[in-house]
Amino acid sequence: MLLSLAMRLLTALLCLLPLVVQSQTAAPVIVIEQTRKIDVAIEPIGGSEGPTVTKVLTDDLNRSGVCRVVPADSASFVLSGSITLSGLSGRATPKAGGAAVVDKSFSGDSRRAAHLFADAVVDALTGTPGFASSKITFASASGAKKSKVKEIYVSDIDGANARQLTQDKSLGYGPKFSPDGSKIAYSSDKSGYRDTYVIDLGSKKRTCVAQFPGQNTGATFSPDGSTLALSLSKFGNPEICTIAATGGEPTRLTQTRGTDCSPSWSPDGTRIVYVSDERGSPGLYIIPATGGEPERLNTESSYTTEPDWSPDGKLIAYSISSGGGQIGVYDVAGKKARVVSRGSGLESPSWTRNSRHLVASQNGNLVLLDTLTGETTKIPNNLSNNTEPNTSR
Repeated sequence: MLLSLAMRLLTALLCLLPLVVQSQTAAPVIVIEQTRKIDVAIEPIGGSEGPTVTKVLTDDLNRSGVCRVVPADSASFVLSGSITLSGLSGRATPKAGGAAVVDKSFSGDSRRAAHLFADAVVDALTGTPGFASSKITFASASGAKKSKVKEIYVSDIDGANARQLTQDKSLGYGPKFSPDGSKIAYSSDKSGYRDTYVIDLGSKKRTCVAQFPGQNTGATFSPDGSTLALSLSKFGNPEICTIAATGGEPTRLTQTRGTDCSPSWSPDGTRIVYVSDERGSPGLYIIPATGGEPERLNTESSYTTEPDWSPDGKLIAYSISSGGGQIGVYDVAGKKARVVSRGSGLESPSWTRNSRHLVASQNGNLVLLDTLTGETTKIPNNLSNNTEPNTSR
């Protein structure tokens, strides 16, 4: 029993090392690209909840990175609509005249309907998906009476409607949404060991899906939602494995002498990027989802962790411990890396639907990072000590 506890503690510390160790290798030069924004005006939305919708819609579009809300005389498109108990009717029309680019109804409460309207506008004007209606799940120690307590939360992507999902009174780690956003996988020490659970957000039912000897961490859903990739130490060193999303016997993918953790699936489900320190300091590797020979990625940084594969499959975001905490992006086809963040204290990047923005943590706060401009926007949620965010897609 004592040997088992010691092994669990050792492997837990190894998996956490990438978050605190500093690299002495210089990070790649930051490359900032500027993008042109589309000017839109918003006529006050009608209805008793109209002011709320107008404010949320304005914030969503300004946050999108592709639209800018301006006075009507400067706009290229004009948004209008009204909200009732049955939903929001929204229109977006060219100021110069012509057919509406958006003309539909959106259901849900006033905030939800406004988010959906914003996403429809972004999609219609740019051809890329909006992310205003996305959710964030994250771990937070806010309000905890003990230093070793972190619960799992979920909120809108703008920080509103934050609510606590767990009452474990222990350390919770690495929550990840299922592809359809209906479930969250996470790890917790609630049993005295680090096991993996899945929460069904609809029924609020929680199932333990990985409780093998040693550590069971970093679970992430496959694109079809049927499988989890995670790090298991039941074989000795922590290795990347896959199991059914409902639990079952694991399939081992890696066999190294180091610690392998933090898996993330490619959008087509054929490959997995993960972290390994088998060559000394942690770096990124890609392995076929069915197993095989890993490929090491050259990120030009000697200490890279927490990879996340973009929805379009072109990029992998990751944390860099050098420079006080930065976010990098790796171009999978071009095999090139670049730093996309400014400032310091950034970690745990998670892509939004547009494969341009990332949600990350920065010194206990959640932020939205634009990878094209390097700008960060704080996501206020009235909580502190927020870590490991993950965005629904």
